[in-house]
Amino acid sequence: MSGSSSPIVSRGSPGEIFDPFVLNPTSALPPVGTAHSAQNNMSPALHALTLPLAASLIIFTSLYILSLREGFHVPRLTTIPAVPRPQLWTPTPSLVPDAHTLPTADAFLPHFRAVTAMRGLSMAEAKAGCRWPNPDAVNFMFGADADWAVQDRNDSEIAFRRQQWQDFVSHDLLPYAAFKHRFQGRGIAVVAGNAQTVQRVKVLIRALRRLRAQLPIEVHYWNDEMTPATKQDLAAVWPRNIYFNDLSAPSNVAPTTYNHFTANYQFKTAAVLNSRFAEVLLLDSDNLPVADPAALFAAPTYTTHGTVFWPDIARTRPNNPAWAITNTACRMDEYEQESGQLLVDKRRYFYHLQLAAWLNNAHGAYYARFLLGDKDLFRFAWHALRTPYGRPARWLTSVGTLNDGAYCGHSFAQHHPDGDGAVAFLHGGLLKSVPPEVVRWQREVNGGVWQAYKRSPRDEQADGVERVTIRWDGGAYFPHKTQDTPIWSCTALVDVEPKPLGELVDGFEKVFEEIGGYWMLDE
Repeated sequence: MSGSSSPIVSRGSPGEIFDPFVLNPTSALPPVGTAHSAQNNMSPALHALTLPLAASLIIFTSLYILSLREGFHVPRLTTIPAVPRPQLWTPTPSLVPDAHTLPTADAFLPHFRAVTAMRGLSMAEAKAGCRWPNPDAVNFMFGADADWAVQDRNDSEIAFRRQQWQDFVSHDLLPYAAFKHRFQGRGIAVVAGNAQTVQRVKVLIRALRRLRAQLPIEVHYWNDEMTPATKQDLAAVWPRNIYFNDLSAPSNVAPTTYNHFTANYQFKTAAVLNSRFAEVLLLDSDNLPVADPAALFAAPTYTTHGTVFWPDIARTRPNNPAWAITNTACRMDEYEQESGQLLVDKRRYFYHLQLAAWLNNAHGAYYARFLLGDKDLFRFAWHALRTPYGRPARWLTSVGTLNDGAYCGHSFAQHHPDGDGAVAFLHGGLLKSVPPEVVRWQREVNGGVWQAYKRSPRDEQADGVERVTIRWDGGAYFPHKTQDTPIWSCTALVDVEPKPLGELVDGFEKVFEEIGGYWMLDE
C-alpha cells in the first residue's frame, strides 16, 4: 500500500494542494488528489514555470527562423520581454538536534526536509543501540516467538516502509495555517461511546469535580454510539464546559476509520488531532486524576518539550522493525509508551500528530504486528521526525490488591513529570479484567481494591532493569472460587515487596467509593 492511500488526503482550502516544502500561495494548483499521481507528477513549482519557459523557447525559435530570411537583421543583443515568475519559498534542509525547541508547527518544515533526506538505518544498525547484559531479565513487549523477533525483517521491507511515511510527510500533510483557527485553549479529550466507557467517564468526571478542576472536557465517539440522552446525562454530571465530537462526521480536520472486528485504537490519535483544544490532555475513560490536571500544563517538562509521554511497563525489543523504519537506533533508556494519559501542544506538533494518525489509519494493520495501537505510534512518530519528547523522571508504580501475601497489580500510578514526582493518575487498565464477584468480595470483606503498591528502587534510572511479570491470577485466595470463576491478569514487580497504598495516595479507597467507582457491581 502506498502512502497516497491514506484517509488523510492532501488539502488546504478547496482545490489546494499543500506541499510543505514548496509554499506558493499565488500559483495555480491542480485539484485535490491529482498531486504526485502517475498521470501528473509535476510539482506546483515546475508547473508554474512551464508557461514562461515555453514562451521564451518560442521567442528564441522565431528569432532564429527569421534570421535565416534575407533582409532581416538580428541585433547583436536581443531584448527578450520580461515574463512574470512565481515567488517560491523552498526551505533549506536544516536538521535541528533540539527540535522540541522549535516554536511552531511550520518552523519544523526545514527540519522535516532534512529528516526525510537522511541515510536510512539497517536493521542491524538499529538494533545495535540496545545491548542489555542479560536480555532475558528485560520485560519486552511481545514474546520472543513473534515472527519478526525470530527472524529480522529484511532491509528492503524496512526501506519500503520508511519511504512510505517519508512520502507522506513530504507531500500529504494538512497545512497548519488552514486549520489553526479551529484550535483554542486547553482541555481534556476522552474517547467513549459504549455503555461501559460512558459509566467510566462519569466516574472520571466525579473525580475531577472532587479536585475542583476547571478544565473543559470533550468526549469523542463514533457515529450513533452516543445518543442525545447519554450526552444529557454526561452534561448533568459536568455542567461546566463539556463538548461532544463525532469522529465519523465530515467536519473533522482529519478523517478516521472504524473497524468492526478489532479495537479501534485509531480513535485516540484521531481524538487528539480533531480536538477543539490547542493544548490537549488525552485521558482514557478508566484513568482517574489524583491531583488537578491543570497543573501539568505549567510543568517545566511540558513547557520545554510541548509534550509529556508517560511510560508503560515493558520495553521495545531491539529487533522491533519500528526502530529501523523510523530511522532510530534502539534506546535502552526508554520504555514503551502508556497512552492512558498524554499531553501535547498542537500548535507545535500538528504535523507530528498527523503522522501518528496516518500510521494508525492507513497502515494500522501492518504496525499492529509489532506495536500496540495508538500508544507507541505517538512515540515513534516523534522518533521518525527526530523530535525529543517530554517524559516523567519517575517510572510507573504498580497498584493493586494484597491477599494472603498474593499481590495483584491492576493499575498503574503515573507521576507528575517534575518536582518530587508525586502520583498524578491512577490508571485502572487491568481492573476491568477482575471478575465482578471477586471485586465485590474485595470491597465488602477485604478492604477494597486499592490496597498496596510496588515501586521499583530503580524507578528514576531510565535504563535500569526491573523483573516484571504480567501473570494470570486464578484467585486461589478467593473463598468463593468455583470452576466457573474466570481468571484475570495481574502485573507484579517480582523482586519488590508490596507496601500500603496510603503511603503514596492516602484514602483513595474511600474516594473510589464516593465517585461511584464500583458501578460495575450494580449492573
